[in-house]
Amino acid sequence: MKHIIYFALSFCLFPWVSFISTDEIKHTLHVIHKGISLTEPVACTLVEITNEKALPHEFYMDVESVVCGDNQCKIDVVRIYWDELGHFNKLVLPDDVSLEKSEGKSFTNADYKKLHEILKNENSALKNVYKDEIVGTVGSEGVDAMSGETILLEKSTYVKGAVWTCYSLWHWAHGDVKQHIRDITGNSYSKSELQSFLQKDNYQLFALEQLIRKKDFSKKTVNAIINAIKTNPELLRTSMRYWNSAPGDIYQYGAQELLPAVNSANRVLYLTDILQTEQKLNTAFINATNPLIAKFSYQEIDIFLNILKEKKLTTPNTIAQLTALLRADDFLISRRVYYFLKPQELSADDKLKIEDFYQQWKHKL
Repeated sequence: MKHIIYFALSFCLFPWVSFISTDEIKHTLHVIHKGISLTEPVACTLVEITNEKALPHEFYMDVESVVCGDNQCKIDVVRIYWDELGHFNKLVLPDDVSLEKSEGKSFTNADYKKLHEILKNENSALKNVYKDEIVGTVGSEGVDAMSGETILLEKSTYVKGAVWTCYSLWHWAHGDVKQHIRDITGNSYSKSELQSFLQKDNYQLFALEQLIRKKDFSKKTVNAIINAIKTNPELLRTSMRYWNSAPGDIYQYGAQELLPAVNSANRVLYLTDILQTEQKLNTAFINATNPLIAKFSYQEIDIFLNILKEKKLTTPNTIAQLTALLRADDFLISRRVYYFLKPQELSADDKLKIEDFYQQWKHKL
């Protein structure tokens, strides 16, 4: 008889059970699993469970419990579940299967709880460890044996005696499959629905990613993304892919709207992108940015002046804003501006300001 076993803090193992849903849709994928190969994709089947509206509700995949590095691991087929955004949900085992550690010992309830916590951590150190690095520190005492004193992983990142299982399952849960799930879900929604998701905290990043993928540069979407970034500046970094693939006028519009609205750290990020972008900028953009100059930190000023130099966008209005900074409280800013202005074609009045600055500070130049 099938049975359900519950563990502490909501971690549980379920038997293979049927879920009430409108439909189950199979997707054949080819994904990279870091523990199997860094270059050869693995064929696998992802199952999409839809809700009563025929929209993605949940996904699952049957995978081998471990990619064994010492050829002594007990391998079982287990099932991983994700939500509609590709976040790990739960691990499911058949009722006749229990995971094993070294020396054939079964997982304890505490081990299952820890494994669940490991798999829920999207930023685990397991992300940056290669299979060969684990092989170099794992002994051959049995299933997933961890021998030797030098370990490349913090103990919190694996269940003792089951590093291979933790490593294998984590890379299934957080590897290429996740993006496939997000794209399948994204394809189920219209652009206008994705725009509305930009107003929902837990869906903002997903909506932004999908609108980038769909290359939607409509006015409504552009303004929706700008408003989302103003309320959640953490979206800015991801949004740079959107702006850089947009038409030039939209790139400039986004920058003009967002540069005054973000903090200094994010302005540094944005100005760095402007310096590196292949987008064509015009002097109208620089003139729109000029009012910010007086608020720039030294790092912002340094990048901004490099933009003016590399992209040849200096205007008389910009010169006027910069000469005012020769009297800035921060001498590092004044000196940086002085060296930028010195070779420029200046008015007689501005040349006098440059000379006055030199006479006052020549001992520090």
